[in-house]
Amino acid sequence: MILDHTVEVPCPICSSLESKALFSTKDYVFSCSDESFEVKKCSDCGCGYLSPRPSKINIPIYYPREFYWSWEGESDSLSWESILDKRKNQLEEKAKWLKDIQPGRLLDIGAQKGEFLWFMQQKGWLVEGVELDSTVPNPANMPIRYGDFLSMKFEEGTYDVITFWAVLEHVYEPALFFEKAAKLLRPGGQLLGLVTNINSIQSRVYTADDYPRHLTIFSKKSLEFLARNNDLLLNSTHTGQEIFGGSLAGGLLYVFKRLFGYSSESAMIEWKQIKDPELFWCKWRGRTSVFVKIISRIDRLLTWPIEVVLDKVGFGFILTFSFTKKIHKK
Repeated sequence: MILDHTVEVPCPICSSLESKALFSTKDYVFSCSDESFEVKKCSDCGCGYLSPRPSKINIPIYYPREFYWSWEGESDSLSWESILDKRKNQLEEKAKWLKDIQPGRLLDIGAQKGEFLWFMQQKGWLVEGVELDSTVPNPANMPIRYGDFLSMKFEEGTYDVITFWAVLEHVYEPALFFEKAAKLLRPGGQLLGLVTNINSIQSRVYTADDYPRHLTIFSKKSLEFLARNNDLLLNSTHTGQEIFGGSLAGGLLYVFKRLFGYSSESAMIEWKQIKDPELFWCKWRGRTSVFVKIISRIDRLLTWPIEVVLDKVGFGFILTFSFTKKIHKK
């Protein structure tokens, strides 16, 4: 199915009209359509972005029900305990970014089922959440407001920490989201989150990202731009696999399949789809292959040390950040 509802846009971070085309890609994860999407890189702030991109009224087409269960597995019958167990390592890694902050008021934007809110509540935080989609389950009845963050009213300067965990990539006005969040922080408060990195090997070589759900792909330079324009200090950035995957695993096998007859599109479809992992890791054109399994094992052995090196030099796929609201002396 090919859908014609895309619109051209300037850079969503700095509004620049100057950009260069990087590559074309498709929805390889959920295959909601057969459309191709062009990824551009802003010549001024360095972020990547889709243009043309799906219009705001049609973006729900690209969010199938499986999107919200892709981490836990598709199941309404999963208990709250099972959900927390599947997210345990991820939640602990997120919490590490708050370990040196005295518990206070925390706002999590993109709260989904409320797992992070619940986890931080147990550590003494007064938590609130925002989630766009009101159909997402809230098993623990966490204090989550549903709707568009930009249209909601909050008291400015009242939150100690605001978090964006893999949210800014999805929104249409990331600069406005950032601006509003910065205003809600008290002086000295912190803004934490993660995004995907346009300068990673996964983005530049394998064109791997959650397109077209990811509308904007960030760089450290684009985060620095947001800090300068919102009275924030950029404390630190870190690329790593701790919170979300973004692993290079599969890259060697992808190259192998390309060398021996797969088109780039057919190999990428097998790699990024989530319904049948064995299709990529164990099979050759749908049939189980011992040789593919051997290459898969070699792939997994080699990619981990490569990822460690890439993360250390800032070319990892997941870019985590920490900002502090400036304190101005009267």
